[in-house]
Amino acid sequence: MGKKLANAPVYYTVAQVQFNPVLDLDGYVPAIQSKMREVHFPDFKKEVFQRLDFPVLGAQQGQIVPPTMTTQTRYLFGDIAAQTAFLLEANALTLQTTAYDTFETFSKSFMAALDVLHDLLRLDFVERIGLRYLDAIQPLKEGETVRDFLVPEVLGLSMRGHGQLQQSISETAVATPSGQLISRVIVRNGQIGLPMELSGVALVIAPRFTQRQGIHAIVDTDASFTHREAFESTKVESRLVALHDEIGASFKATVTDYARASWA
Repeated sequence: MGKKLANAPVYYTVAQVQFNPVLDLDGYVPAIQSKMREVHFPDFKKEVFQRLDFPVLGAQQGQIVPPTMTTQTRYLFGDIAAQTAFLLEANALTLQTTAYDTFETFSKSFMAALDVLHDLLRLDFVERIGLRYLDAIQPLKEGETVRDFLVPEVLGLSMRGHGQLQQSISETAVATPSGQLISRVIVRNGQIGLPMELSGVALVIAPRFTQRQGIHAIVDTDASFTHREAFESTKVESRLVALHDEIGASFKATVTDYARASWA
């Protein structure tokens, strides 16, 4: 089992599997909700929202094709503390948490929920598997700066001390044997926050991350495997493990020995 750091910097974690669309999902929701309550996710919400879809080609026969609005439904199954939630859509299951323990615990919870879906829906195929970690780099001791925690390659000009820093972003995208990996490092002044696409689920972030103000960094590492293949629970799990290993290697290359020692 992975070692849990005493002061781990991870404050938000996401796993997702996209599968074949299930258009009659509504009819299965009561049975799914019953199973989710059994594993301590009693909170339940149904959300209906509008999504703007753009045409693939953008134009046909010289004419501009306008985007269309589609109505989508998703279901949220959350824990009592509002720190962990599953999001279920017609073609995807997503697990989001601000109470990350170890990868083994996190992936076990995700796979258990995915197996519940498969038992009820008989999933046919998977076409995308994703894993994403957000880590907060916050100097805690007098005299510390983010320079102590991050390698120079991802700091850009953020530590030059010229003017008042608003934001500095470094992004690297690489193709790995396990899939696509994107690592973003955002250095900014203020309070730890979330990217816009994750802010729609109101999970409680631990106060030790949100109560501090000042220059900090967010290491946002996103790995995904995109390929349509027949659903096999063991294969999904092995791909998640491989993505986790890629994220771990990327994060290790991004932070310093000083950082690792301070979190141990």
